[in-house]
Amino acid sequence: MKNAVISISLLIMFVSFSMAKSIYQNQTAEIKKIKESISEEQQKSLLLKRIAETESKIKRYSHLFSSTKENRWLLRQLSSIADQTGVSLISITPRLPKEGDKYVLLSVVAEIRCDYDQFGNFISKLESSPQLIRLDDVRLTVIRESREGLDLAAQLKPLANVKLIVSTLYLK
Repeated sequence: MKNAVISISLLIMFVSFSMAKSIYQNQTAEIKKIKESISEEQQKSLLLKRIAETESKIKRYSHLFSSTKENRWLLRQLSSIADQTGVSLISITPRLPKEGDKYVLLSVVAEIRCDYDQFGNFISKLESSPQLIRLDDVRLTVIRESREGLDLAAQLKPLANVKLIVSTLYLK
């Protein structure tokens, strides 16, 4: 009788441990799934944050192009004059339009590379434009770089990087 009680007790303990192990394994698998889900949600959250930041940047810069036609006209004029004078246009960045009572001031920051003669021709054509184009700021930096393979006259012409602010007015 004693052996029967011990056998039944051992059987109950074995079944209990088996059930506990099964429950533990199921819970461990559930915890693993939850951790994976949390990781996925964190990645989604990070992507949503990046999207929100990008949207914020787009909204911040979208008003730079509020009068798109006029900005495009000014950009085309600069590109055209640069092509005519042999100036290399490195970059053009539109600035915020400034609105007055009866006009809108549109400006761009342009960076060009040229020699002094090209720069003079560029400025001359820019300011003699039939439309009102104004040169607000000029910063010239001489470039000291090797220009091997060019004739002596071309090597003696100093190259310059020029950063300038160009603007125009439009009546409302």
